[in-house]
Amino acid sequence: MIRGHRLLNHQLANSHCHSPQELVSWMGAMQAQNYPMSKWAMGIRLPASTIQTIDKAIQCGEIIRMHVLRPTWHWIPQEDVRWMLALSKKNIQSALKFRNKNSGITDNLCMQCNRTLEKILAGQIHSTRQEIRSAFHQSGINIHPTQMTLIMMQAEIEGIICSGIDKNNQCTYALLEERIPLTSMLSQDEALVRLVTKFFQSHSPASLYDFAWWSGLTRYESKRAIDLIAPDLVRDKRHSPCLWTHTSCSSPQRHNTENLHLLPSYDEYLIAYKDRTHVIDTQYQHKAFNAYGTFHPVVLCNGQVVGTWHRTTQLAVSISPFHPKVNIPQIPLQRAMDAYKHFMAAKTS
Repeated sequence: MIRGHRLLNHQLANSHCHSPQELVSWMGAMQAQNYPMSKWAMGIRLPASTIQTIDKAIQCGEIIRMHVLRPTWHWIPQEDVRWMLALSKKNIQSALKFRNKNSGITDNLCMQCNRTLEKILAGQIHSTRQEIRSAFHQSGINIHPTQMTLIMMQAEIEGIICSGIDKNNQCTYALLEERIPLTSMLSQDEALVRLVTKFFQSHSPASLYDFAWWSGLTRYESKRAIDLIAPDLVRDKRHSPCLWTHTSCSSPQRHNTENLHLLPSYDEYLIAYKDRTHVIDTQYQHKAFNAYGTFHPVVLCNGQVVGTWHRTTQLAVSISPFHPKVNIPQIPLQRAMDAYKHFMAAKTS
């Protein structure tokens, strides 16, 4: 039942979303560490889409890719950027403080880089990381790659930059104030309510620990958020820790057809939870992800992760079941492979 609910809520069964912006808004945020794979994470939940559908939403700025929540790269809808950054900022800065210090990054260096970013990106100039690093060098700011990564992340968190329009298939940065319209800010409790509601509508059933992991909020903040929407949550004490389901979630129905997907690496269905044992056997977890935070593309059959897959060419994939006795139904598998080919074909046509 847990897997059936999650398939529906993750839009992996009977998806009700019709655009990348609507999908990302429904999910709250979608991890986007692997840029190409993160597009497929949206495409797999929008059956009629192609990669061009996703690219158009990115170019228009309807969805934004930036560091937020835990923090790592996430897709978030344009209208949620400002309040989500405000909610995440304190915890992210606290997490980055040690890394910045060890990398020799001072507050003065960050301010110098921020001022330079504002100059070189002003006027809707969207620049790649390499172009920005070259501009830093020309301005007398010489930093190594690790410092560059942390400085750009810091500038995102401070609301100075965000993702821009792709240039020659490369990601770019733009000034947030030129890319994201001003929106009214939310109070702390309003932001908590909005975030926790989005999470449990799209990720139920889930625990307090799952939400704390996904959101990057402290345990206290996460419990506060759940308490604020307690009337909208149903508690299941049969599991430890207990699981919560949002009252808006529909119940899964039994189907005669198999539900099979080729999930991308870092997909929300797997990575969004602290406890992943509900969807993947413990003995196979090391094949799907490791202790260093690397998540592989996986085969999902009826809500259970049963193997991994990888692309052999632009449009062909190879499947690796976790065990020879794992039964992966061939007709649903072919449909899943065809769906991936259809999505990616627009890129090569």
